[in-house]
Amino acid sequence: VADRPASGSGANYLLVGTDSREELTDEQRGDFGTGYTEGSRADTVMLLHVPDGGDPTLVSLPRDSFVHIRDHGQNKLNAAHSQGGPELLVDTVEQNTGLRVDGYLEIGFGGFVGVVDKVGGVNMCLDEPIQDDKAHLDLPAGCQDLTGPEALGYVRMRYSDPRGDIGRVERQREFLSALVSKMASPGTVLNPVRFHQVGTATGRSLAMGE
Repeated sequence: VADRPASGSGANYLLVGTDSREELTDEQRGDFGTGYTEGSRADTVMLLHVPDGGDPTLVSLPRDSFVHIRDHGQNKLNAAHSQGGPELLVDTVEQNTGLRVDGYLEIGFGGFVGVVDKVGGVNMCLDEPIQDDKAHLDLPAGCQDLTGPEALGYVRMRYSDPRGDIGRVERQREFLSALVSKMASPGTVLNPVRFHQVGTATGRSLAMGE
């Protein structure tokens, strides 16, 4: 579109986790607790700002934020993806934040589980035990390696969290940081077999766009 925000210093990337179930078998849908909803919505939306110098910043955009969507009126942010795909979601983020999006990465449920499993799980420390039937979670308190299905439930659950979506987006940023650290660890980078497996799984799971 012609009225995109101007470029600023550094670069902004939109990181999106969709609730697409198309690549999942019926057994996986049951094991992962994803249900059988058709279509694809932006379940998780994050904006990563990489400055020209200094540390990057990761900001969660709550999916239920009520925003203006071009040619569709007012609706929740995650509706933009289902109404017009990545292009409309990017446009909606740009028009409502005034920030130009320079890159786009998207992953679905199955890809997320696959990446986590390929790195051998991700260690998270829980202050309290978590029990969430909808997310198929039953985790004790303390530090533990989450498997792919457990990690998916952990970053998606909100009904058993008294802070709802706000608590969820905090867990998502924390988990993403731990996942990236695990992927960049010597145990992954210096092991040719694991490095190849993780890189292949990640590349197959991500959809990229300008």
